[in-house]
Amino acid sequence: MTSTKTIYDVINEINKGIDGTGGIKLDPEYQREYKFTVSDESLLIESLLLGIPIPIIYLSSDTTKIPYISNVIDGQHRLRAIYRFVNNEFALKDLEKLSELNFKKFVDLPTDIRASILHQCSLSFENIHVQNNPELEMEIFKRYNTGSHPLSRQEIRHAVYRSAVNDWLNQQIETYYNSVSTYKYIYNMTKKRFSDKTAHENIQTMLYILEIGLESKYETSPEYAEEFMKKNTITINQESRIEKLSILLDKVNNFYEKIYWEYGIKYPFSKEIYGVESRNYKVQIPILMIIADFLRKLIERDVDLTKTVNTGVILKVISDVMKDSYLENNFKGSSTRPELLIETSNKLFEKLAKDDLV
Repeated sequence: MTSTKTIYDVINEINKGIDGTGGIKLDPEYQREYKFTVSDESLLIESLLLGIPIPIIYLSSDTTKIPYISNVIDGQHRLRAIYRFVNNEFALKDLEKLSELNFKKFVDLPTDIRASILHQCSLSFENIHVQNNPELEMEIFKRYNTGSHPLSRQEIRHAVYRSAVNDWLNQQIETYYNSVSTYKYIYNMTKKRFSDKTAHENIQTMLYILEIGLESKYETSPEYAEEFMKKNTITINQESRIEKLSILLDKVNNFYEKIYWEYGIKYPFSKEIYGVESRNYKVQIPILMIIADFLRKLIERDVDLTKTVNTGVILKVISDVMKDSYLENNFKGSSTRPELLIETSNKLFEKLAKDDLV
């Protein structure tokens, strides 16, 4: 789960890690030697002050241990540089944009700049739940830091949340990718989207919403995907979950396949669903989320999605409402305001109800 902390809170967390009372531990045994130069450190501080985003920092999270300490998997150099500066261990040098701050330690900075660093600057953290599994923690560190292609967040989730359900879904997705089925197009199974697990994240997001529905507490597809995988990890009856998800996936896949062949809609999660040719953005997450929630409502009311007359009505409703919503809100990216997604899904259902299909 992603979280944001001010520099003030980060420094306090590191202090706790140093004295062993909790917080963030900068130097677990697998971390490499610190190699930042003062110029490197200074550039990082300048980036903070300029508001330039700092790459996300990955922590291992293990709530089974007391005191609760998070180990740094990736981001040790960034954290240590900031900690050193706030503790006056070096003076800034080689700054170009903020050259007036060169040769100053933290204590030498004007009061307002010190306050800005501590209370207005922040860092983003991704907590990976290893739960007393040092072998898994070590494996994640090794994979994330080996070579020139670090793991994506979704690839890390696949390493963390292992279950028979998640393994089953991975096999389904691999089948889509390696076959000539329509699903390879429907889910835009390109080599990159398959290898970096983006396609997996999309389908997990869809399945979560098909089961639970859109939720106002989640704003991005990674949040849905992580909750889906986490839920499957703690499920006792894995076979029952696989059976339920298989039926659900078949229902929506049959619908997508029907509109693929009968209406020529190759990418249903793009603008193509409402009649606009899709060359880019063949999977737009907001569209996927809205359609999944809409189909969930129909499935819950036992609507046959692939009955010819039903499919036509459903598709026309999606086309009419989604076109208006897109023109008004310009859906794009991996996130949209949850209330907007829920409102659009409700509009779809309300319009369909007027046609006496539900």
